[in-house]
Amino acid sequence: MHYDNILECAGNTPLVRIRRLNPHKGVNILAKVEYFNPGGSIKDRVALAMLEAAERSGELVPGRTVIEPTSGNTGIGLAMACAVKGYRLRLIMADNVSEERKRILRAYGAEIELTEGRLGTDGAIELAYRMAREHPDEYVLMDQYNNPASIQAHFEGTAREIWEQTDGRVTHVVAALGTSGTAMGLVKRLKRENPDICVAAVEPYARHHIQGLKNMQESYPPGIFNKHLLDRIIRVEDEEAFEYCRRLAREEGLLVGMSSGAALAGAVHLAAELEQGTVVVIFPDSGERYLSTSLFATPDEQGVHLASATGDDVVLPCTGSVRLYTVGPSLDRWDDPDFWRRLAFLDVMRRYLGLRGADATLAAGLPDMDDRAMAASRDAHLSRSDFAREVRDMVAARAAQLDMGDVALSLAGDGREDILALCGGLLGSGLAYEKLRSVYFDVSRDGDYGRLGQADLDKLSLGKTVDLADYVKGNPQDFTLLKRASLRDLKDGECWQTCWGNVRPSWFVQMAAAARAAGGVPTVFMGGESHRFPHLENLRSIWTASDGASPRAWLLASPVVAADRDSHSRMSVGALLDEGFCPQTLRMWLLSAAYRKTLDFSTQTLSMWDSNRRRVQELAAALSARAGREGAAEGGVAEMKVNLRAAFREAIERDLALYSFWPELFGFCRGIRRHALDGALAPGEARACLDQLMAVDDVLRILDREALPVPPCEWPAEVASLVEARSAARAARDFARADALRDEMHAAGYVVEDDREGARLLRVRRD
Repeated sequence: MHYDNILECAGNTPLVRIRRLNPHKGVNILAKVEYFNPGGSIKDRVALAMLEAAERSGELVPGRTVIEPTSGNTGIGLAMACAVKGYRLRLIMADNVSEERKRILRAYGAEIELTEGRLGTDGAIELAYRMAREHPDEYVLMDQYNNPASIQAHFEGTAREIWEQTDGRVTHVVAALGTSGTAMGLVKRLKRENPDICVAAVEPYARHHIQGLKNMQESYPPGIFNKHLLDRIIRVEDEEAFEYCRRLAREEGLLVGMSSGAALAGAVHLAAELEQGTVVVIFPDSGERYLSTSLFATPDEQGVHLASATGDDVVLPCTGSVRLYTVGPSLDRWDDPDFWRRLAFLDVMRRYLGLRGADATLAAGLPDMDDRAMAASRDAHLSRSDFAREVRDMVAARAAQLDMGDVALSLAGDGREDILALCGGLLGSGLAYEKLRSVYFDVSRDGDYGRLGQADLDKLSLGKTVDLADYVKGNPQDFTLLKRASLRDLKDGECWQTCWGNVRPSWFVQMAAAARAAGGVPTVFMGGESHRFPHLENLRSIWTASDGASPRAWLLASPVVAADRDSHSRMSVGALLDEGFCPQTLRMWLLSAAYRKTLDFSTQTLSMWDSNRRRVQELAAALSARAGREGAAEGGVAEMKVNLRAAFREAIERDLALYSFWPELFGFCRGIRRHALDGALAPGEARACLDQLMAVDDVLRILDREALPVPPCEWPAEVASLVEARSAARAARDFARADALRDEMHAAGYVVEDDREGARLLRVRRD
């Protein structure tokens, strides 16, 4: 077949049956595959229709420039059409648009003007409207958001083809809401052909990341959009849309874009309600337009983005084995909040990765053979080993109190054989040397030394940044692995007799060996800001030289800072517990600020976070008391639930940015509370909201779960009978009988409480 130009190839795209991804065999799902258009998307139809309408009206003539705000597909269609027709084209788009699209547009000869990415498409629209308004003789704005030609393109093309290709048997059509011209054109044509055809549109929730779709509340709704003309709007979450995209490629051989995945999700939801019918779903474009996004990334390319101290953005995958490690506190200050802050963030990461499918472990090394630990053991009149084990037990008990889960606590002194073998290996390979009964690492043999911490070795202040004063080294920048014992060490018997003399391991080799004892070189290391140099460099050198590997991400947490002298004097987690702050509040406080920012230690700050946590606890209690066994959130409640999940995932995966999540959590609490007070929260919705809140807390662990009421739907039958009998006894003012029934419930493991809504049951606390 011969065409005069490429534009004549637009339209007449095929319908392809969805086979494996359609679980409803009585319903036929057909995909309208629009990437068969010459420009690769359904927007070719719109672009051509708008240009031809402007030509017919006399508005578009040679010499004038076409402008349009667009994030990609419409721009590509316009660029192709303008190239054929000979018009100059200027496109306005957000600067975060994919590189693939920019290159395609420039290849067609389009000029691109970028606006701030944070403003999204709205920023591009505002600039394009201003340009058209201020220079009406120069520019012709296509304005797909308000242009009737956008609807007409689908009235005359897409909808007509669907009707003809199905021989009028189509019963339902599903389209994703972008500029909305597709949905409006389908309604206009198909309702004329058969008023019983259901036209459904797919709209994402707020905060979505499905490119090409609009949430009509988040941005300027298109002027051509009239939601009342649609039979229904189906809401789809990001992950469901993305997973359908991936499965379409793997199982149907269709490489399509994000909005196609969302549209198929909507079509499958719709088909689940039908016994029979023909559902046509619009696939607007190809997945090739999304290769610079994470849509088709491998599991190893998806996960938690961490800002490493190296300056790199490291993606920690939610698959495989992940080892998280931090250096412990000095044993004389084992309750140091700096350490517990690091451990809290790593515990959140461990729990999140574990829930996403990774085998994540958490460990901390305890330096029990440094000078401070030795001095503390002498002050306690204990041997070093006995003192170290006492401290380790106290650290383990505190970790359990703060719900840190399984944390491997490695005493460096227990790793004698590993440390000596490690040092022997470094000596044997020429990376270390012995001098005057001490063993040193030769940094000149490490070509990368200094790069991790971005340190200029030529500007080191010797004697301050290296331990030059105490030891005689071949190079002042070399660091100690094994240091010769002091007379006090010999007297106390707290040293190791080796072929190099009586020695004690340095802090660096203690912490490196403790990580190895806990499972190997860590995937993620988190230290304090004071560890930036030389600690990170020295640990990296040891691990790289001994194991041929080093952590993928090096994280540095800023310190906890006392607001005043009084606060500094009680600066320990134990002191705060003694003041009456519960472990869950302390955990929330430790996670309250970005780990790279200092954390305020004061009664005022702790009290504020205690109040914040109680608000969340109270909502969880209210939801638990009302939760039904089954049901789903609807309307605004569903949106709040989805937004909470999206905000939480976004915060965790953006460098553990929980500080950005707390306002979202508190907003969720306020919103659900309002629904509950208005009587608009059904038991099933309460259950859905509670499940979402508990899913978040599975990672954060800020709720006192034993203080939550048992949902009535989970009461054992015999206990429910006791509750009913007690309520009757109280109503009859038979308080003796009511007390006896209360005691029976307690014996069965439940505590009964009364509020204005009736009786609530709590489980008897284990402690």
